[in-house]
Amino acid sequence: MKMLPLLSAMLLPTVALIGCASPPTAAEQPADSMMFSASAVSPAPAVKPQPMAVLKQMAAYLRSLDRFTVRVEKTTDLILPTDQRLHSDQTMEIAIQKPNRLRANYLNLSGGRQLFYDGATFSLYTPEANVYARAAAAPTIDETLDLLAKQYRISLPVTDLLVANPDSRLAQNLTSETYVGRILVRGVPCHHLGFRTPEVDWEIWIEDGPKPLPHRLALTDKSVKGSPQMIANLSDWNLAPQFSADFFTFKPPQNAQKITFLESAPAIRPAKTAQ
Repeated sequence: MKMLPLLSAMLLPTVALIGCASPPTAAEQPADSMMFSASAVSPAPAVKPQPMAVLKQMAAYLRSLDRFTVRVEKTTDLILPTDQRLHSDQTMEIAIQKPNRLRANYLNLSGGRQLFYDGATFSLYTPEANVYARAAAAPTIDETLDLLAKQYRISLPVTDLLVANPDSRLAQNLTSETYVGRILVRGVPCHHLGFRTPEVDWEIWIEDGPKPLPHRLALTDKSVKGSPQMIANLSDWNLAPQFSADFFTFKPPQNAQKITFLESAPAIRPAKTAQ
């Protein structure tokens, strides 16, 4: 299995549509914001955990969730022909209901885009232009994510964390693995792990405790001049969301114009394996 669905988010996104106050003092802070629950956070390990064991624990936990929502804030390096390095930011809100429901809101100043997958079709809607496109989807989330990436060049920034079996994609072609240590990611104690493949160095920060959720992912593409990087922060996890019956079904607004997806374009570069 390729790691390209996740790695491809390092590229400039291509959506194939035609037309398309002082801080509070310690005394002012609530007590529960100044300490972590001993039951929720384990003490620092006397022996470093095995990185693959921590990764598999995360994957097993994600597999156990039948639904969730998460906010993803991604920053990607863009290297110009002049070798100047710029940064492109993207924010998404993703909702998953297994085995075959997905919704993603791409947020930006112009109104963003919305992606709907209801188990039979997927739709991409651009509110500002009031246009949408729709096509047949695959039976599962995994297959539909692959379809979106390969045929329509539509990528979610953390695809390999959203599939049914994340470690089947993440733990491929590895040449080394490193347990870096424990660190706070936005106040959450996390295990920091580092992995290498022949073409990609990647890191992941996984929550330490009974809910081993991923909170940050970083990739360095060694196969491209300048070794561009992508960093994605995952926050606002909701593991018991309530979805309405039609939450994942797109209903075109009044006067919305239906357009068509462009024909699939050739890949920018060959796919890379994660192992």
